[in-house]
Amino acid sequence: MHSYKVGGMSWVNGGLSSAQTAYNYEVGANSISTTYDAKIGLMYVSDYGFAALASDWTVRLFDYGYSTTVSDYWMYTGNWEWTISHPTDQDESDFGFIVRSSGEIMTSYVHRNFIAVRPCFYLNYDVQYSSGIGTISDPIRLVV
Repeated sequence: MHSYKVGGMSWVNGGLSSAQTAYNYEVGANSISTTYDAKIGLMYVSDYGFAALASDWTVRLFDYGYSTTVSDYWMYTGNWEWTISHPTDQDESDFGFIVRSSGEIMTSYVHRNFIAVRPCFYLNYDVQYSSGIGTISDPIRLVV
């Protein structure tokens, strides 16, 4: 079980900021204390941002320039994907942060069903890979 911080952040601190700033407002010193306890969650905006080269960690996540190096991001899939983060701006209560298929971070109405979800979870230091490639017929198996 993991306690995910789901208090959200403003658009300025999420999409219009860097991975480091987003992290600070999602789970760091400036995060809101609202949590959700679960074994499985979704990626944070900052998880996606930190999947880039370290030289990109200071680039605004919304910028189209951020998407020019998507081949360097190990989390980039080319799909529209939800994050666990949501904007706290007053007029965006029914929005969530997403990764666009082109690679940058934006917000979208939460009722859109064409946006994918990618389950994420935390591993303890003693968990080891056993087998599998992550498909339905060959799932990843872990050893604790």
